[in-house]
Amino acid sequence: MNKDASEALVFQDEVEIHRLPALTRMWGPVGTQPEVPSPGKNEKKVVFGGVDYATGKIVYTLADTKSGWNFMVFLTALVKAYAGRKVRLVCDNGRFHHTRAVGEWLASHADQLTIYWLPPYCPSLNLIERLWGHLKRTVLANVLFTTLDDLVQAFRRGVARVNGHRSKMGFMFDHDDAQQKAA
Repeated sequence: MNKDASEALVFQDEVEIHRLPALTRMWGPVGTQPEVPSPGKNEKKVVFGGVDYATGKIVYTLADTKSGWNFMVFLTALVKAYAGRKVRLVCDNGRFHHTRAVGEWLASHADQLTIYWLPPYCPSLNLIERLWGHLKRTVLANVLFTTLDDLVQAFRRGVARVNGHRSKMGFMFDHDDAQQKAA
């Protein structure tokens, strides 16, 4: 897909980021168990995001919950980010993606955005899942953030490091190249 095409192919999904640290393997001195403190009470934010297949451009919004309303806020931000271009959006079948209000919004913006629904329970078909996993492993794992704002800022910094730099996103795109070479 050409970077200057009149249409953009965007993979969309939501992810919850939590103050309760995600745990992943890490190095530690032999004979000791690394410890990661816990906040006691968990807090979270929901990220609605989309990644452009051609450029690696990431558009996202933050919300307190997954809902049709918050999905429409994301869709509005996406259409604004791609003003003048049609967006082909690959999306899962989350229940809140199919509310009446979302359907009406999609109908009124059909000239700007078309959604291609993935089959149920197929996260491996959605490339943005790889981005979420990468950010959880490399930015959010094994860290207790002092506040929810600190967590959000760390997430934003992690996204900023790769946003629009497809060449830095091998964790998303190289897998597809390997499959093509093997075929």
